[in-house]
Amino acid sequence: MKYYTSTTEFNCGIDLHARQMYACVMDRTGKKLMHTNIIGNDFEYFLKRVEPYRHDLTVVSECTFNWYWLADACFDADIEFVLAHALYLKHIHGGKNKNDRIDSEKLAHLLRANLIPPSYVYPSERRPVRALLRQRMSYVWDRATLRTHLSMNQTAEGLVPARKKNHNRDVWEEMILKQYSNPLHKFAVSCDMDMIRAYDKQIIKLESEIIRQAKKGMGRDFMLLQSVPGIGHILAMTILFEIDTISRFPAVKDFLSYCRLVKGSVASAGKLKGLTGGKMGNAYLRWAFGQAAVIAKRNHPLLTPYAERLTSKHGKFKGNAILANKLARAIYFMLQSGTAFNAERVIATSI
Repeated sequence: MKYYTSTTEFNCGIDLHARQMYACVMDRTGKKLMHTNIIGNDFEYFLKRVEPYRHDLTVVSECTFNWYWLADACFDADIEFVLAHALYLKHIHGGKNKNDRIDSEKLAHLLRANLIPPSYVYPSERRPVRALLRQRMSYVWDRATLRTHLSMNQTAEGLVPARKKNHNRDVWEEMILKQYSNPLHKFAVSCDMDMIRAYDKQIIKLESEIIRQAKKGMGRDFMLLQSVPGIGHILAMTILFEIDTISRFPAVKDFLSYCRLVKGSVASAGKLKGLTGGKMGNAYLRWAFGQAAVIAKRNHPLLTPYAERLTSKHGKFKGNAILANKLARAIYFMLQSGTAFNAERVIATSI
């Protein structure tokens, strides 16, 4: 775990909520200079209250769902802003009592003591395209849930789930409807299929806009990623916009950890107690590399037999995770060096 080093005389902890924020300003010695609740997240009022300290001030807030506007407002006001990693922070500042006033004070104390585990402040100009990619991903997951729901309902009735052999939803729906005799079951299938078609339409619309953005000049990295088996336009865009810049990862192990492709360990007295931290990192990158691994191993002269050996030794789930880890490791060095994908180097290590 890395920590942010504060260099300013004054440090401000903000416990941010949707409709209010509690702010606490301290000097380097821990003396509280301002501690107040700001209703309505009025940033102009906040600037008035911190005006005496603004010339040498750092603001810290946890990476909750609504941190974007606060980070942008601080940058516009020329105030140093630090985004604290919420999960890491939870382990540091836990206590018996917890409320907004206490949380803001603890954030200020941790900042002045250089104990804030920082998160990456994603650039505002790249957020809209990343939001489109995440929205598409959410729709794809919701559509998959509906398709699973259809399959489970058929299984519950003792039927064999109909296989979708092409992209024609009408044929697929007819195959499912023929299996049911109860009109209510048929009505339920029609409702699910209407929702699936609606998601199809929106996903196609999002993909068209995403590809249009890609053609505006994604540059070298976009083309490099598409040299990886299993990665097309959408996965390449997802990986690039979730990473932002590969230079923010000092080593490949930092990148793999951020992608949720390695777990931390819990050890005591020289004994390994187990693994932890599996959900610390970027869930979207974990999904993207998992998808790339599944597609890459389907029909590749080198990766397919390599994946089969992984599966026979470690099982299907773990074998796929290992391949995803290998692809992520390769992509890290590809983006660092500007070289295309080399399958032989990926499978060079022993299994």
